[in-house]
Amino acid sequence: MSIKIAITYEKGGVAKTTTAVNVSAILAEQGYRVLLIDLDPQSYATSYYALYDDSVSSINDVVQGRIPAKEAVRECGFFGLQMIPSNFAFKEIETFLMAKTRGQDFFLQNALTDIEEDYDFILMDCPPSGERIKTNALAFADYVILPAIPDDYAIQGLLCMSTEIVDIVKYVNPTLAVLGVLITIDERTANKIAYKTALQSQDIFPCFTTSIRKNTKLSEAINAHQPINVYEPKSNGCQDYKALTEEILTKLRLR
Repeated sequence: MSIKIAITYEKGGVAKTTTAVNVSAILAEQGYRVLLIDLDPQSYATSYYALYDDSVSSINDVVQGRIPAKEAVRECGFFGLQMIPSNFAFKEIETFLMAKTRGQDFFLQNALTDIEEDYDFILMDCPPSGERIKTNALAFADYVILPAIPDDYAIQGLLCMSTEIVDIVKYVNPTLAVLGVLITIDERTANKIAYKTALQSQDIFPCFTTSIRKNTKLSEAINAHQPINVYEPKSNGCQDYKALTEEILTKLRLR
């Protein structure tokens, strides 16, 4: 069975998508069979790989049971990495889930059961909002990564996530575990260093040793529709995401 990782947080702009697309690509480059699922109606992961297309099947069709998951899978074009894309129509999913689940059924888990054995890793890029789809992702996931910018909101964001994850573990998915808080957009300024120290000192969730430095090559790679290990393998951004991937594999005892 695949290892399923949800990448989520309580706010946008913390490099969730950048983390999802680059860790996925680096895992794929190392020979793992990887599926990236875009669970955000804003479709940033889909657009990152230039796969946005309203006319093709998407995660919205999969979750609502219109098609099997295998029919929505598309090639990203790098290292055999595959994706189930999203589009703006996915905004309707919260209404669908509210009407259908009544807090009992987890449609994402049911919809993806038939493809779990096809992959070593399934990574899910989750939206900052959308409570039901995020809950569905956490119900399906084995692990969570929490990207966070070192700022004055970070600790409060982790407290919010802890409440949500505790409820998921207690009532839905008792084996769910947090791989770590990932410090992103890291800069060596006095304020950032102080906030980073506070994040590393908190006892809500463990922190990854690796942090992702602010790096213009990561932004350029987005515009080029290429993962950082293709766009600029020698950049700090690539070095950081490769180090993060190694740390993930070590935590999973695959190294």
